[in-house]
Amino acid sequence: MKQIEQFVNSIYAHLSGKEAKELKQEMRSHLLETVEELKAEGKSEQEAISIALDRFGDEKQVTIGLLTIFQYQNKFVKWLLRSAVIFLLIGLIVSISLFIRDKAYSDTLNLMDNLVQSYQTKGEFTSEDELALQDMVERNSKWFDNISYFAFIKDSEVDGKKTSEKLFTQGKEGAGESGMIRQGKIGKDNNLWHVEYEYKAYNYLKYEFLYYIFFAISGVLFILWGVVRFNNRNRLKAFT
Repeated sequence: MKQIEQFVNSIYAHLSGKEAKELKQEMRSHLLETVEELKAEGKSEQEAISIALDRFGDEKQVTIGLLTIFQYQNKFVKWLLRSAVIFLLIGLIVSISLFIRDKAYSDTLNLMDNLVQSYQTKGEFTSEDELALQDMVERNSKWFDNISYFAFIKDSEVDGKKTSEKLFTQGKEGAGESGMIRQGKIGKDNNLWHVEYEYKAYNYLKYEFLYYIFFAISGVLFILWGVVRFNNRNRLKAFT
């Protein structure tokens, strides 16, 4: 019945998607049932169609108004989803950039740890060790470029008397931003070999809170998107 089809399409002209198809089918079925009931009462097909459409005519403006609201809500749902994805991507980008930048601090920490471990079997620090340490610093300059102060120290105890000797130093103590960082290992004859160093610029985990913020915002938006979308679907299914 062409008139019924045109009427239904005019009401749902501004609504698309699966929900719109379901609603159109429900209204179409309802109108056809009304037509058949009127025909059973003795009306002609054209009269039955006209009466059925007239009955829905009073509801048409309300229907269109409600569908307009659903259309705006649908746009809001899409905006929530896009925003959630954008904040998620920003959080991932920030996380990766912070990880790459802060990896240098982790590499330096590992380098220092390996250095003091290598002296656990030694009792003395020789001139050859000093040259080897200088060579190590030069070979690992990419990690030492941001170190304003570095010292290799031996702590020992003789006859109950503790002594501390700086065997190798580089840079000026107290010139960096990080404060003193110390790592040590006990070696031969209970000697404690340790390193201490300061970073020129210390940003380690300084901006870690940023990606937590972006991920939190993204999570909230995803939840809102799910809630609003669920409610809209239920209301659309109930609306005929």
